[in-house]
Amino acid sequence: MGNSMVVDWNEQLKHQFTKEKCIEHNLLGPIEIYTYITDDQVKIFSKTLQLSDQQYFIEKTKLNHPNLFRALFIEKCSNFCSRGQDIYRVYYDYPGEETLETVMKKKQNPFKESAIWSIIFQVVDCAEYLQNKFKSISNISLNRLYPQERNLKILEVNHLFNILSSYDQALQNCISILSPEQIDQLERNVRFPQINNFKSDVYAFGIVLLCLTTKSEFKQFYNQFNQLDKNNIFQSLQTIKNNYSELLHGLIQKMLINDPEERQSWIDLKKFLDPYKVLQEQEQPFYLNVKLCPKIIPQVPIVQSPQKNEMISLFPNQPQVVTLAQQNPEVFWIPFRQTQNQQIQQGYQSNFLDHSDTNPQLINTQPFISNHNALANYQSPQVNNQGNIFNQYLPGPQNGAEYIQPSLGIRQE
Repeated sequence: MGNSMVVDWNEQLKHQFTKEKCIEHNLLGPIEIYTYITDDQVKIFSKTLQLSDQQYFIEKTKLNHPNLFRALFIEKCSNFCSRGQDIYRVYYDYPGEETLETVMKKKQNPFKESAIWSIIFQVVDCAEYLQNKFKSISNISLNRLYPQERNLKILEVNHLFNILSSYDQALQNCISILSPEQIDQLERNVRFPQINNFKSDVYAFGIVLLCLTTKSEFKQFYNQFNQLDKNNIFQSLQTIKNNYSELLHGLIQKMLINDPEERQSWIDLKKFLDPYKVLQEQEQPFYLNVKLCPKIIPQVPIVQSPQKNEMISLFPNQPQVVTLAQQNPEVFWIPFRQTQNQQIQQGYQSNFLDHSDTNPQLINTQPFISNHNALANYQSPQVNNQGNIFNQYLPGPQNGAEYIQPSLGIRQE
């Protein structure tokens, strides 16, 4: 997405998109769907709504990430107003109607671990991008995650479509995915909780991963009062330990730490996961073989082995080793072992992927605001990577090596 400009929908886009149908979407309500003529897999939708201030939509157009639905442009419906508010038509990427929840219910077999890791990398990458912009998703759940052909899409809180946060849903007496600190605030009837929303989202994603790995509904982990059922959470973690890798089990366990001070933020998690993401892009099943795990540079004092005078590589969740030094029987060499309640403190070699981020300059004085490069010069993602596929680049000397996010092989499994 580049600079924004005033675009005439009829003149600029009528030859690129065709109106497909009007539907009642289960989340978005009544919408119109348009199909890109060159590639019928690319769809956008429009919705008519009241809008007192365009600024909220303008802020949405500034979000540029491959796992977010793009706010494309807004069009004022001429000579229409309701209750003193102008009527607008907004245009977004179309999410489809199949969520991870519907995919999970259709699947007869458990998700393969490679698919779980693909979901983890994409959600963490997107959430970390938002955290760096001081924004949170605030409603992570299976029915807000949409598996697309090329990647996973996240439909975050959006007041235009009345998509509420999990906490606001709970305030309306709906069972929703909440963190322990959110539950504490809810029980005190706090309208605007003073909590770390990023860490609450991490906990919510841990619950989502519990659901995916055990094929369970999230309500299984909460009672009718929206309180955590810790026994079911513990039993599900044991199931994960038996059916998936120790690395995945340990990661989910860390997400579900009760104390938010001990729980990781998205930035912490991305630093931890980036080296593993590189291995997955190389199609190396790192979770099956500890030898493939990236080398860790612990941020704690290291005692070198007197016997070999060299540092021994450490791996997550490796059993504690105590070696008696031959030259000094009174010295024990004890590698650092991360416990459940400790924050992730490993520092990795700088080998992680980054997103280029260019915010559009928006013109809010015109009745029609658009995300120019997103649609005005719209091309098929197979032709133009500025469409639906976003490029990621390795920093440093590898800059320019194009990376296209791997497809999400969920339905085929």
